[in-house]
Amino acid sequence: MAKYLYGASIQGIQDFIFKTNQLQEIVGASEIVKNIEQEFRDFTKIDEKNILLNAAGNIKAIFDDEEMLKKVALEFPKMIMQKAYGITISQAVVKMEETFSDQKVAIKELEKRLKIQRNKPSLPLDLSINILKHAPKTARPQIEKDMDIATKQKRVAYANWFKDEIKNEAEFEKSKELSYISNGKNKIAVIHADGNGLGQLIPKLSNISAFSKSLNKATTEAYEEAKKKVENDKIRKIILGGDDMTIICDANYALSFIQVFLEEFESRTEKFIKDQLKEKNIQHKLTACAGIAYCNEKYPFHYAVSLAEALCSATKKHAKTINANLAPSSLMFHNIQSSNFQSWEKFVEDELTIINDKDTIRCDFGPYYLNQDGQPSIQDFEHTVEAYRCDGSPISRLREWMGELSKSSVSAKNMLNRINEMASQNSTWDNCIMDKNLKQFQQELSNENLIIDKDGMQKTPIYDVLQILSVTEAK
Repeated sequence: MAKYLYGASIQGIQDFIFKTNQLQEIVGASEIVKNIEQEFRDFTKIDEKNILLNAAGNIKAIFDDEEMLKKVALEFPKMIMQKAYGITISQAVVKMEETFSDQKVAIKELEKRLKIQRNKPSLPLDLSINILKHAPKTARPQIEKDMDIATKQKRVAYANWFKDEIKNEAEFEKSKELSYISNGKNKIAVIHADGNGLGQLIPKLSNISAFSKSLNKATTEAYEEAKKKVENDKIRKIILGGDDMTIICDANYALSFIQVFLEEFESRTEKFIKDQLKEKNIQHKLTACAGIAYCNEKYPFHYAVSLAEALCSATKKHAKTINANLAPSSLMFHNIQSSNFQSWEKFVEDELTIINDKDTIRCDFGPYYLNQDGQPSIQDFEHTVEAYRCDGSPISRLREWMGELSKSSVSAKNMLNRINEMASQNSTWDNCIMDKNLKQFQQELSNENLIIDKDGMQKTPIYDVLQILSVTEAK
């Protein structure tokens, strides 16, 4: 009997979830997307061992029954798209015989066919025409009370989620609004994390289906443990599955949360991967890279998510220069201060590059690594930030120094000397300890030398320190 490898890729998930800044709708959309996994199981009633992947908008499964496969291909996308107006589904099938009898070869061919399907345009179910009344917030056809059909679906899903989560906690009612999640400076953080090394690992596995379930479990447990350790309830998961995570949280806790998440993700994946490798003597774990976009609670969410993803991609690119096979865990962040959204490259060009009379200095000092020799670590960076937060810190003068740096290299150097001279005479500030702190953070740094050669260019970490101090409060 012939076997068929089926694949589905759900597109438009980010757009669907982050179309508005209403937390209720964001959470509701997230619940709808999360339920697609169970919808596939319920619709197909397929044996769990035949499901190779079912997470984060990606489905891969083996069908023995051609008639069931035809039914899935015809009806499943329609059912899902009607439950989540705004997303689309691309599908592909590979018949596993002769050339594609080997599962790895079949998966490679399936990915190729899915890529072709994803590039084909599709019409949205809520296609609008001029004679229809449009919802003012989304510009989609209105069905009731200034809502389009997707907004109503999200609010219904949120209501169902809220009933399950409230558990008689009166305080939970407040979490309906983003103002509850933001800190005292009205700042929130959007964090996107993505695993590394899956491509190299898959060929070495004995059971891809079991691996998929274990990976999903490890990611979820890493999230829960990180949330527990930072001891803060102002964290909301939006996408959590496979090796992907997107969350919204109080800006004060973003760095602490992601550090614990990366540690737990590495630890938990290392444990289960060893049991599922064909060759048991191979040591392998997964790592992850992350991007954090800090923004005001009223800033358009889809822009913040796009920036978080771009930052995640940028840190992956840097991490791969250290280890091309398994990029070490790391992160980058940026505080959005302008009203207009730009690409990460444009932010670097316009906001993070200082050109004075002599030098060109970059202010994007990261990525910051979990544990990588020769690279700045997340923990040491946090220590440096907290040290500059102390009473008597010259941080306000260093802010002025950053401004002077854009005018004259010599003038900035003279100003830094004066700052250090005054700081050494300040009874509430220990300049010697700060010097040791900076050297611990990055060997070449010191109170007198805040600009060093890094990644083939001159860089300073002070802008990053100022960013974090401007968006967070003392814990």
